[in-house]
Amino acid sequence: MSRAAAAFLLSVLLMSPQMSISDPGVASDDRSSAPASATLTVSVTETPDAVRLRIQASGEFEPGSVDLQFAGRKAVVLARDAEGRPVRSEPVRLPAAVIEEGASATYDTEDALVITLRKRPAAAPGDSEAAAP
Repeated sequence: MSRAAAAFLLSVLLMSPQMSISDPGVASDDRSSAPASATLTVSVTETPDAVRLRIQASGEFEPGSVDLQFAGRKAVVLARDAEGRPVRSEPVRLPAAVIEEGASATYDTEDALVITLRKRPAAAPGDSEAAAP
C-alpha cells in the first residue's frame, strides 16, 4: 500500500463512523467469487488501559474501505481489495472489553495500521449495570 493511500485510509478511518458493533460471523456482500488478491493479518496487544490492534495488509486496498467490527470481545477487520472484492481478517479475541469512542489510529514503522482502543472500566461492586442480567 502506498504511503499516500495509507495516509488517506487512516484519515477516512478516523473521520468516519466505520467502527461498528456487529456480528463478525456475518459475511459481507461478495462482488465476485474470485479470491481476493490482498490479505489482512491482525495481532492484539494489551496495555494497562488500552487494547491495540495491529493490522498488517498485503496487497492493495481501496482507500477508506477498512471497517472494524465487534461482537462482544471478538473483532474482525473488513476491507475491499483494489478490485473491489471483500477481504476479511480472521476473528481475534480481545483480552478486555473496549470502548469504540475515542479510538485512535496510527501507522508503525512497518506501515501496519495500529488502532488503539480504551479498555472499558471494570464495574464497581454494587454498580447497577453490573447487577443487570
